[in-house]
Amino acid sequence: MEYFLRFLLCVLRWALIVVVVLALSVGVFLFAMDYANVTILATDGMKMRAGVVLGYNDASELTKFFTEDYLAGDELLKDTTYLDYTINSFDAQVDVESLHTLPWENTATVVVTESVTIDGELPISKQTPEQLADPNKIPPPPWEGGTYELTLQKDAEHRWIITDVVKTASEEPAPSGEAADVG
Repeated sequence: MEYFLRFLLCVLRWALIVVVVLALSVGVFLFAMDYANVTILATDGMKMRAGVVLGYNDASELTKFFTEDYLAGDELLKDTTYLDYTINSFDAQVDVESLHTLPWENTATVVVTESVTIDGELPISKQTPEQLADPNKIPPPPWEGGTYELTLQKDAEHRWIITDVVKTASEEPAPSGEAADVG
């Protein structure tokens, strides 16, 4: 009987170890999945937002990344600074500085740094006579990048979506110039 109890205790100990390892593995997998989804959504969403402001991307695509409520109140989307310019291309750099979420949470907080380099010019039809006399092209104003805190939530279908973007710090505008094509 003593051998049977020792054998049973050994089997239970190994079963407990296997269950703990499996539980930790599932937790790590869920965390990694959320981390990857939130990172991609935050970077792609901010790049798409910059593209819409520049008139380069379609605004209807933003609903894949942002809630309708946020989009309705986003002041940057109402900015007409770049409306008169022809944007040939732009390079949006969005770097995730920090991210906080846990597998059992439905919210995430992400801090990102955004900078955008723009390649474009003011069309001849929009230039004043003084501007037409200058042989150099007139580049669009530089983009005012910065650090943003994004709040994301899981929706009813358990997909992450950006619910709020708050600018926490401004960055020196990047000069306009040649940029890679981002779309």
